[in-house]
Amino acid sequence: MKKPVMINFAKRMVKQKDALSALLVTGSDKVESGFGNGDCLLLDFSRLLFVVSDGSERHPNASRILLERLVDVLPAPLSFDIDAFQAAIGKIYAGQKYTYKCTFGFVAFYKNRKEVTACISSGGDSMVIVADSSDGSIIFKTSSDMNFAGRSKNVPGISTFTLKDRKFRVIIATDGFAEALNNIERKNGKLPGWIFDGSVCCAAGKFRRRFKTKKLISYDDIGMIIVDPFSLCRDDKIIIAGGTLPAKEALFASSFASRRGKWVEKERWHENSELFDSAGIIIK
Repeated sequence: MKKPVMINFAKRMVKQKDALSALLVTGSDKVESGFGNGDCLLLDFSRLLFVVSDGSERHPNASRILLERLVDVLPAPLSFDIDAFQAAIGKIYAGQKYTYKCTFGFVAFYKNRKEVTACISSGGDSMVIVADSSDGSIIFKTSSDMNFAGRSKNVPGISTFTLKDRKFRVIIATDGFAEALNNIERKNGKLPGWIFDGSVCCAAGKFRRRFKTKKLISYDDIGMIIVDPFSLCRDDKIIIAGGTLPAKEALFASSFASRRGKWVEKERWHENSELFDSAGIIIK
């Protein structure tokens, strides 16, 4: 069964019906200070592979370079092979320049009839979280470390997590997501229930609305992907968003800051490619 994937370029959001939502937000003072957006999202629906990376202010495009390299080194079609994943991560880390320091948060899903296996890796302070949507409890969370791409000689390892309960949701996010969420609503060891209320494809939108309502004065770049792994469907497209240089970020801010945006179906992506590019979104 196919499920449509849609993009809102003005809000930098992606969703798949009942299965996934993603959001990219630029930090509060980045454009005014002449910086780009160092957070980058990779949504590879063809291989059920979802990744975030967070680059530095000096080289915000380092995150995009890392994730584009990952797309290039992984075989297509992709078998669920942990050794192949580990080799690919090793290659992208080895190819990253020292000055292009960035984080890495990675999940690949393999769907069986009654369960989903998640292949998880992370380096730096980006994170992967497995949560119970019924009460917001965190079942699994990667730990922050010093294994930044471009700096560390240690390549992040891979863990596998078997998901058998359909209540489980997976979040792949940069540190800006955790900081903003903590400012919106403090919870002791749990995620707030409103994130999981209703369809998962609306979760990023609810986060964005709460974020805007709270009127936070200072915040970092935010990159987040939230997934219902049991509802995910393959598609033939790969979406990369973010990792933008200052000129691109200034163009986005001046072009789309006051626009509400609209959801664009895959059949119309080609005709909107220039608008996507202005928002720092590319389709492969």
